[in-house]
Formats: sequence, C-alpha cells, structure tokens
Amino acid sequence: MIILEDFDLRIKITELLTIGKYNVKSTNSGKQAIEIIRTSPVDIIISGINVAEIDGFGVLRVVNKFMETAGISVIMLLANQDYDLARRVMELGADGYLMPPFDDGELLNHVEVKLRKKRLQHELFLKQHIQLRNIHNTSDELSWLRSRFEGYLPRSFKKSQVLYNKGERRSLGLHYIISGKIKTYISDAAGHVLITGIYGPHEYFGIQGTLLGNENREIAEAINNTEILTIPYADVQNLISDYPDLFSIFAKNLAHTLNNRDEKLLDIAYYSVRKRIAKAIIELTKLNHESAENDRFILPRHDLACLVGIATETLSRVLSDFTREGLIEKDGNNIIVLDMNSLKMMKN
Repeated sequence: MIILEDFDLRIKITELLTIGKYNVKSTNSGKQAIEIIRTSPVDIIISGINVAEIDGFGVLRVVNKFMETAGISVIMLLANQDYDLARRVMELGADGYLMPPFDDGELLNHVEVKLRKKRLQHELFLKQHIQLRNIHNTSDELSWLRSRFEGYLPRSFKKSQVLYNKGERRSLGLHYIISGKIKTYISDAAGHVLITGIYGPHEYFGIQGTLLGNENREIAEAINNTEILTIPYADVQNLISDYPDLFSIFAKNLAHTLNNRDEKLLDIAYYSVRKRIAKAIIELTKLNHESAENDRFILPRHDLACLVGIATETLSRVLSDFTREGLIEKDGNNIIVLDMNSLKMMKN
C-alpha cells in the first residue's frame, strides 16, 4: 500500500514495485488507505507524513492499534533529512524510514527485507504450530520436552544425596530422570517425614516449584544412584512463552499430582494400615521401569513407612503378615510380589 500526496512519486514507486512482481495499491489519503487495509490486508505500507485526511502519524497509530493490522510493516518516506522526525516515527511504531535522496535500490531493499522477515516469522509460526500439534498427539505430552533439551548435560547423584531443600531457588526448574529413583518429601520441626512422591526413569518432577516460580516447596533426594536432566526455571519460562499450550499441560500434570495426594489423604483417613500398604506396594511395583521383572521393587523400609504415613515398626509387622500369607516375599530391601490379585482385593 502506497500512501503519498506527491502524485508523480506515488506513480513512480507503484510502477517500480509492480515491475518487481508486487501487487500494489495506492492512494493519497490516509483515511482511504486504512479503510482498504481493514478489508483487504497488505504486508507493507509505504507512507509519507503529509497525506490527506489522516496524516502518516495517524496511519501509524491506527495500524499499530488493532490486532488484525499490527503485523503490517510500515516504511515512512520523509520529505527531508530530519533525524528528530525519523526518531519520532520509529517511536510510533514504524519499521523503517527513508530520507531524501534515496534511490530505487534502497526502496526495493527495504521492501524485500521486510517481506523476508515477515515470511520467516510465518514459517516459525507454522513450525511451532506443528510442534504444538505433536505435543498433543504424543501419548505422553511431557515427553515432548525431552527432545527440546538434548544438548543439556545430565547430573549424577549418589544414593541419599539431596538434590534440593525446601525453600531453595538454586535448583528451581523442571527435572527429568534418566535413570534411578527420586523421592520428594516434607518434614516438620520434630523430624516427622511424609513422602509426597516417588519418581522413576523417564518421569518429571519439580512442576509445582516451576509454576510458582519462587522456591521449591519440598525436599528431593536420590533413593539410589540417579542421573537427572534439569531444565532451568528461566528456560522453562521461555518455552512457555514460545509454546503457551505447555502451561495447560503443566497445569494438567500438577492437577493429576494433587489428585493423587487427595486420594492419599483419603486413604490415610479411611483405609486400614493393611489396605494402605497393599496399595503402596501395587503402585511401587508399577514404578519399576528399570527391571524386566515388574513384580518387585526396592525401597528402604523407612521410606515405605514414610510414604504410607505409618511407623517403621508397624510396617515391618504388616510386611511379616503379608509374607506369612504368601502375598509377598522379602529379600533385604527387595519386596517381591507373589499374589498381586490378593493385594488388589485387600479388604479394608
């Protein structure tokens, strides 16, 4: 769209761009130009300052005001070498300007650069749209994140090593487990511990702290030798900015976690100790991704007691009962499930 009061210059630029295979509209009126672009959008506006009805400043303000026109590039043609005026049009949202004397090559170069930038932005949008579609098409939406951080180096943690403490910002971010297991827990001043989650290979944790963005709300500790990939908080925020749908995925994952905790509170309130331990054994057996034998798991007795919310002595007594009843077999810290159906059908 060419908006110029000077008839000869308007015709010259229109012919130049038409020869360059561009589809060109032209007018001497800012008002008429705005009416045209609202019904027939354009990619670039080339405008002078002194044009009829609505001047170049008004055109700039209107174009940048509305969402449907804000993506149009505006090149202002100044009548003289006035750098104060040039600064003003840039502050109002122009994408470039030309001062006299300028030749045809300069004008064409400005147009080509702006159109190339617009095309690249469109290609980036399409690429992101396709990637977002892939996020929702995958069976595990969060697994899509793994491919975004192939260049990050994993960190190794030894058994019982703390990844972060409650209240820390140092390790704030999203954590992905390559191998090993992690427990997260909270404790009170008396040292009583309640395990809030146990995570195995290919699982994420730390979403709560990442969404809140201020500090970690629990303690994370390695159950055994573990390799972890940490996606720093700032990088996660950048990803959410680039792919807003990720926020809904995080929110859904967090809601799922909170739902599991609600069920756990219900279990503590109404289930017998035997029922709660049986349920914990079933869930931990499902977590055992690292072994081909999915009927066993390894977890220290103290951790299992903290997960269920009972004393270690009570846990040991019930596990001994389960062993006598032929439901499980104990081998050190190994618990081998012998009768999964009976554990699932455990009466309250």
